[in-house]
Amino acid sequence: MLMCLSIPLFAVVIGSVCSTARAQVSSMPTVNYEQAAVVLKKYCIGCHNDQDREGKLSIASLSALRAGTPDGPVIVAGNAEKSKLIQVLSGKATPAMPPEDEPQPSLAELAVLKSWIEQGAVGEETSSNAVLHFVAPKLPSAAAKFHHVSAACGLSDGVQAIGRLGSVEARGDNGTKQVWKVDGLSGKVNTLRPSLDKRLLAVGCGIAGLGGEALILNSQNGVVVQRFLGHSDSIYCAALSPDGQILATGSYDRKVILWDVASGEILRELTGHNGAVFDLDFDVNGKMLATASADQTVKLWRVADGERLDTLGQPEGEQRCVRFSPDGQFVFAAGADKQIRKWQIVSQDAPSINPMLVARYAHESDVVQLEFIDSQQMLSSSTDRTVKIWNTDQIVGQGTVTNLSDLPVGLCVTAQRSGQYQVVQLDGKQLEFEIQIPPAKQARLELISQATDEPATKQPSALEREAIESYAESEPNDEINQALAVSVPARFSGVIGEPTGKGDGRDLVRFSALANETWIIEVTAARNGSPLDSRIEILDAEGNGVVRAHLQATRASYFTFRGKDSKTSDDFRLHKWEDMELDEFLYSNGEINRLWHYPRGPDSGFKVYPGSGDRHAFFDTTPLSHALGEPNYIVRPLAPGETPLPNGLPVFTVFYENDDDAATRLDKDSRMTFVAPHDADYLLRIGDARGFGGEDFAYEVTIRRPEPDFSLKMANTKITLPVNSGREWTVRAERIDGLEGPISIRLNGLPEGVLATNPVIIEAGQQAAAGCIFLTPAAVSTIAKSSDDKLKFDVSLTAVYDLDGRTLEKQLTEKLEVTLSEKAELQVNLLAADANELEELTIRPGQTVSARVSIVRNGEKNRVEFGKEDAGRNLPHGAFVDNIGLNGLLIPEDQFEREFFITAAPKVRPGRRQFHLQSTAPGKPTSRPVWLNVLPPLITP
Repeated sequence: MLMCLSIPLFAVVIGSVCSTARAQVSSMPTVNYEQAAVVLKKYCIGCHNDQDREGKLSIASLSALRAGTPDGPVIVAGNAEKSKLIQVLSGKATPAMPPEDEPQPSLAELAVLKSWIEQGAVGEETSSNAVLHFVAPKLPSAAAKFHHVSAACGLSDGVQAIGRLGSVEARGDNGTKQVWKVDGLSGKVNTLRPSLDKRLLAVGCGIAGLGGEALILNSQNGVVVQRFLGHSDSIYCAALSPDGQILATGSYDRKVILWDVASGEILRELTGHNGAVFDLDFDVNGKMLATASADQTVKLWRVADGERLDTLGQPEGEQRCVRFSPDGQFVFAAGADKQIRKWQIVSQDAPSINPMLVARYAHESDVVQLEFIDSQQMLSSSTDRTVKIWNTDQIVGQGTVTNLSDLPVGLCVTAQRSGQYQVVQLDGKQLEFEIQIPPAKQARLELISQATDEPATKQPSALEREAIESYAESEPNDEINQALAVSVPARFSGVIGEPTGKGDGRDLVRFSALANETWIIEVTAARNGSPLDSRIEILDAEGNGVVRAHLQATRASYFTFRGKDSKTSDDFRLHKWEDMELDEFLYSNGEINRLWHYPRGPDSGFKVYPGSGDRHAFFDTTPLSHALGEPNYIVRPLAPGETPLPNGLPVFTVFYENDDDAATRLDKDSRMTFVAPHDADYLLRIGDARGFGGEDFAYEVTIRRPEPDFSLKMANTKITLPVNSGREWTVRAERIDGLEGPISIRLNGLPEGVLATNPVIIEAGQQAAAGCIFLTPAAVSTIAKSSDDKLKFDVSLTAVYDLDGRTLEKQLTEKLEVTLSEKAELQVNLLAADANELEELTIRPGQTVSARVSIVRNGEKNRVEFGKEDAGRNLPHGAFVDNIGLNGLLIPEDQFEREFFITAAPKVRPGRRQFHLQSTAPGKPTSRPVWLNVLPPLITP
């Protein structure tokens, strides 16, 4: 941004002009328009161009400058002092430009402008077919071989097109032979794209802030077929329609232009992007155009008339590349958010919403190019200096085909050499790799990378994994060189023999995995009646344990009351618990737990995850028994490569190993989630945790990809509901293979006047939630009688959840079956501090707020209890009813009301959630559901 005008008078960049500058004007030789334009465009073009026109002025061309503003001309030929341009620049008119914090032109540059005006402000308008010129001082240039490659693509017969500053050339024989070369292009070549039949080559280039140039070349000999000028900034992408009749170009000027190839004329301009257009692509029929932009969107256009069909706004960073699938049914895009996204094309003929199907983190840095191998596979390149191969169905990674020594500028796909590909680097090196795809499900992708000036290197291979192949062990296999080789996903079976002098009885299995691939490894033994108490671990190819994480201790503690068996999830009494926070990890003799709920006073302790039932361990460690006084530590995982700051406490190394399933679902059987740290061969070792073995110690192991899912278990779904009362129902989720996001259960078909917690949300990482359904008097008349002459209604349930960026639904077979009751019972009411009916409470993390609970006894004479640590039903995790003592929240006999408090821990996330109170009176009546509105935490100075 160079300057802005907010007045009808024109103001351009430059400070005051002193007498020294006036002296330079009189002695200066003839100044032409091109020299004056250099100064104007250097400081002013950012705000005064054909698109922005700050102050209603453009300096993009001589004619625009002469046209001035609606208030009149800004230059008076022959008289610089009377020109508004010079008046503003010299400070005689306001506002002075550029602003003080912007770059200022030199006195010599100001003198150029004055001299040009004094000499008549003459010049020639640039023709639409003229070559772009950038007037700059002549400096010694580097040899052409030092110019970085800025674009590349594959042509026919193993020839690659290579673009540099001001030139394009075709090279064959792995880049060693020049076929043809075209020089004299405008600025840096940013894009090269062959036509569908590869007879033509689209070229996009330009000079930043001056203009863009596109050309169509004959790919066989480099002859210029057509040339196009029209963009006001560099062209970053260009593509020919499948029939070769239309050229589409996208530019830093945020415009897309469609050109008639035969005449070179503009067919139409497509506007709507708010950032540079980095890539574009025609669909297979040439009816649609997709454009990817720095404004973090992909837009779809109808080519026939330029109608915008949809804006795909899900990306979270600049979009650098976009491609239609070969069948035209999907569009893929990627960019600075490191993700590849896939949308289904619905709006082929008319504007419509095109649903996003998959979003997948693909690289560690910006994704810069996508190219299809076929309809099932595609390649991606990234500034993380890798090229990867993907299955296009769910964007499942199949491997890294090559690692680069410099940034990639082009993926070269050559149809005439099936399976042969090249990636061209910024430094000009061309790395060749071959993808061989034998038929059948056991297809193996042999990935070979070779630089033109470096020796060939063998890259790790990957399998196109679909079916799970079964294997059986063969003894001996307890030494590394005897390990059973399997191709994952795999299922294999065996028997852990008795330890002998020749072996320890444990079995070894070898498999290959790519970096960051996730595999679920699960043993089935005890569940089938085997006496095996399995233990599994992952080793590297040399037999060393593979590190899963390093955990740095941040606080030291110990168990202060009773030891713990391997199942208890409650009453973890810890020394200095007040210094600990929810969701922190607790390391105890190799077991890692997570703090779920605070102690409720001096006679209680932490609850650990999942909050009820058998406790879960984390990092696939195994729940153990712990002794009173045993040391433990609050720990934090170190980031990969992070060096811990010494604090006097230990750093623990956690390996990939497991005895019993960390979630305690599989009895004594083992289960592990393995994320491969590198492309490598790994060993899985399985044995008995006690060192036992025998001919009946049979097992089966499955190594498979994660299949995230969940199952739900409902309770209290058959409800008898009196008027002015409520009932609670609960839902518990069993999360499968790492599905950790929130699960919402939506209630459908509620009669008017029936209040309910809707939806009931199981928060991310949590296992359970509670809802209530409350009957107001107004609802009774809306509910029809059933065949048995009772007032009844059913509520259907739908589960909504997120999976890899997709919102999915499950229609549940369970339902709420509600029957109305005429029985009067205890009524529970929530009140605000002013005694009015409570509708909403507002709280921030770290705060405590108050409310009141009142009751209508309707004959109930006993004290009414609302629970202890579970008082305040369905509050967000980390919010709880506070200050209730050992007896919990209650209203004593002969009383009808009391104040209570809700505290939100620092971890509570902003949002809205319904909660209620449930009493222990007969029928367990509840209050109405009330909203708790959690605001963001206050930012303290």
